[in-house]
Amino acid sequence: MSVTSYQNLNKGELTQLLDIAREAIRGHFSEDLPRPPQLDLYGKKLLRPGACFVTLEVDGQLQGCLGSVAANSPLVLEVHNKARASAYQDRRFMPLTEDQLEQLVIEISVLSEPAVLAVDSEQELIDYLENNRVGVVLSDNHSQALFLPQVWEQLKSPKDFIRHLKSKAGWNAVYWSPSMEVRTFTVTSIKGKYF
Repeated sequence: MSVTSYQNLNKGELTQLLDIAREAIRGHFSEDLPRPPQLDLYGKKLLRPGACFVTLEVDGQLQGCLGSVAANSPLVLEVHNKARASAYQDRRFMPLTEDQLEQLVIEISVLSEPAVLAVDSEQELIDYLENNRVGVVLSDNHSQALFLPQVWEQLKSPKDFIRHLKSKAGWNAVYWSPSMEVRTFTVTSIKGKYF
């Protein structure tokens, strides 16, 4: 199977992904065993391997956000699995409860394939980000951290964006290594209420 670019998903396809996430979460509260999506109901584009993140908010507060950078399985299955994981397995939060469903907002972010950005210093990266509000993955010595492009809504300055991203990876604010790898990506996303 080949990986496809998800930058051209249409509104209908994105809505299907949102419905898959809703069903994945709903299945946890039903008496039936939760089942993955039935693959023959979806078009070829949604069946190709895809990487995604599913972000959950309750009353405007983050409730879970898990995903993958590598496209290893069909996008519909990735969305299903990441929705369940974000709702019930994100260790930063208590599992989602039925009481929270009324206020639940789900966002699906489908990632483009991350591209290596050749920079020799943190300042070069900051300069690049001044004009390019993209998602960023920083990797060095078995540590990695990722911010989706949506993080720019909270962290407007590239310097703050990178400082928080380094903190997320467990590095101090001034850490930079000659072996640091920087990858950037964009997302196609949809956001909607659970109900």
